[in-house]
Amino acid sequence: MRRTDHRQLSFVLADSPDVLREDGSGSEGPPDASEGRAFLLQRAKRKRSARTVAWAGDTSRLLEEVASEANLALALLNVVRNKGAPGIDGQTVEEAEAQARKLLPRLRRVLLEGRYRPGDVRRVFIPKPGGGQRGLGIPNVIDRVVQQAVLQVLEPVFEPTFHHSSHGFRPRRGATTAIAEAKEHLGAGYRTVVDLDLAQFLGPVSYCPLVDEAHANSSA
Repeated sequence: MRRTDHRQLSFVLADSPDVLREDGSGSEGPPDASEGRAFLLQRAKRKRSARTVAWAGDTSRLLEEVASEANLALALLNVVRNKGAPGIDGQTVEEAEAQARKLLPRLRRVLLEGRYRPGDVRRVFIPKPGGGQRGLGIPNVIDRVVQQAVLQVLEPVFEPTFHHSSHGFRPRRGATTAIAEAKEHLGAGYRTVVDLDLAQFLGPVSYCPLVDEAHANSSA
């Protein structure tokens, strides 16, 4: 893989799998993808510790769960399953899977030691159906693994606390379930459906009473 000048720790910027070795020495040959998959499946089957909502206030225990070998192995398996393009470091999901035996212990260590730093995000633009372009950010594969590992731990803690009418970025929910709920409201006699996209709500405006009021309340 090509080396780029950005902030992420060197253990995921491998020009070859050998960089993943602690001593920096060479190996007999390139890692085998099937061996990496077998290793991940075996690690992911290990019993994971129980989680409770109380863990939300204990960041040390949450981090231990995020950085557990079973959780990281499951996260990498999910990232490989989702495929996706390489990030700015050029590493593919297949390469990360093949390097799993060396990558996971080092990733676990830097997470627990507080040395993990996400890499830069590769910016790409795709055409929108109605014209214009939509910007997408593609993180490095290792960053997607960490994001997935965090999701696997935090989602069971916080998912039950979301409002039942919240459909965005939640498991088994999305535009289809939102439309179905809107139809239920229409069937109940309501005649107005409001669809809001807040992604750039505050970007183009130079004055917003809600923001001014929030600032005033926070200063009071």
